[in-house]
Amino acid sequence: MTRSYRVISPIVAMCAAVALWVPIAAQSKTASQFYMDYRTAFDKASKIDDVLPYMSKQRADQVAATPADERAKMFEMIKMMGAITDVKILKETKTAEGATLTVEALDPDKKKTTGTVKVIKEGGAWKLDGESWSSSS
Repeated sequence: MTRSYRVISPIVAMCAAVALWVPIAAQSKTASQFYMDYRTAFDKASKIDDVLPYMSKQRADQVAATPADERAKMFEMIKMMGAITDVKILKETKTAEGATLTVEALDPDKKKTTGTVKVIKEGGAWKLDGESWSSSS
């Protein structure tokens, strides 16, 4: 039995280290990395529920307040307005609540558009709290 404990002990220690490392690695994401993950999820999303886990509580509450029969139309409009490509984060500025990202991308007409993204920390996790975009004519 002594030999099996010698083999099992290092394995248990290694599993414990991995279990502790995974949440730490998830928390060490930057706001920029979080936003790029969100953009990937947004581009693949077919319904608002697909991106709710990325939204701040305030934004998720706004979605919940929208009548269920109107959510599909609302999301369709959000998808049209959010149809950008070649997203690049130019600057990440820390704020008291999280971070503000200065972003540029290409709109559906392939014109450069610039955006400001507000990302906050809720319960230790990054959440999207708002985006505003403008294209130059």
